[in-house]
Amino acid sequence: MDLFLYIFRPTDAQKVKFQRTAEIVSIFLLVTASLISAWCVYQAISWGNIQMENVGAISLLQTESIRLTDRDNTLRTTDVGLFIAWTDAISENQTGRKMFLESHFREEFRPAFNQWLEQAQPGEIPPDTPFSLNSYSLETTGELDQLKVNMSERLDTVRQANNNSQNYILTTVFAALVLFFAGFAGKWKWPLATMIFLGIATVFLVLVIGRVLTLPYMVS
Repeated sequence: MDLFLYIFRPTDAQKVKFQRTAEIVSIFLLVTASLISAWCVYQAISWGNIQMENVGAISLLQTESIRLTDRDNTLRTTDVGLFIAWTDAISENQTGRKMFLESHFREEFRPAFNQWLEQAQPGEIPPDTPFSLNSYSLETTGELDQLKVNMSERLDTVRQANNNSQNYILTTVFAALVLFFAGFAGKWKWPLATMIFLGIATVFLVLVIGRVLTLPYMVS
């Protein structure tokens, strides 16, 4: 009964006391939500910058990947061309041409070529080609593999940064709801309406604080 009278038929003294208490709670909610909003905006921008930096890095890596791919194809084409010419010289018994071509083999091709020759019987040409052996390896191939790893890592960072930025933006929206309900709480003449608005604002504030505490953050 006392609570009913306090809410629906408060005395003047109770109205003043309630209004002061509501103002204090409202100010606390507004200040806290404003600080959290500023923090969320800062974090969203920071993670957005990380995202853009990594997008730029990925673009550079893609350009480098195209360059290395072209060089890798050129080197392989050179090795294949010299090897085909060498097999032609062997089939036509052109010893001088054969020796000339061998002297122009690239250093990266020689280990695989020598290993391939060791598989042959005397006076015969080995089966398959040197290019099927694990010893045939180009430096550009290793660099391309490393570029792929770097691009994958950068892409993961972009996705995570984008996810973090969106989470902070969503948290800012919830903080705005705190500001809305806390700001309008004092506009009502009825204590019950004020309590409801302050209660809703408090619930959203707890939700906002919980989200902020679980999100990764950056301090630069």
